[in-house]
Amino acid sequence: MTPQIRQHLDRLDATLNTLFEWLLQEDPSYLDQKLSPERWSVYEVMQHLMLSEGNSLKYLRKKSLGLAELQVAGFRARFRVWLLELIMRSPIKFKAPKGAGVEVFVPVESFAALSGQWQKQREELRQFLSELPQEIFDKEVYRHPRSGMLSIEGMLRFFQVHFDRHQKQMKRILQEVKPL
Repeated sequence: MTPQIRQHLDRLDATLNTLFEWLLQEDPSYLDQKLSPERWSVYEVMQHLMLSEGNSLKYLRKKSLGLAELQVAGFRARFRVWLLELIMRSPIKFKAPKGAGVEVFVPVESFAALSGQWQKQREELRQFLSELPQEIFDKEVYRHPRSGMLSIEGMLRFFQVHFDRHQKQMKRILQEVKPL
């Protein structure tokens, strides 16, 4: 794993831990509430983020087997990451890709169970990335559902901007469902 990848992972883990600390201070009953059936609860947003990262890890495991067939991530891959970050920071709404939306959400037992599962998944990602050969980090190995092929760094940058976007959404949800 490169120092830059480790740095991205450390930042992702720090923001996840900050989220957990913040949500632990909230009344757990608010985390499962939503204002209407078509809107998501905080738990559903958390599941979406976790599913997105988990599906990405599955894809990476599959793609890393064919290292020789992968292209080097050049200007186009960096441009796709920049554009993706720009779009994710905008107020434009997107429908969740298949496999990371309401159709696969499950009832949440508890905050502890969901957060523990997410932390375990992050540890698996870190472990997997630490075992990869150095040359894979320069390749287009990750396919984003809308942006196309990215490097592992591009994937982690997407994870961060995706997380930041949905963290704002969780704050809005809690403001809406909490009584005045």
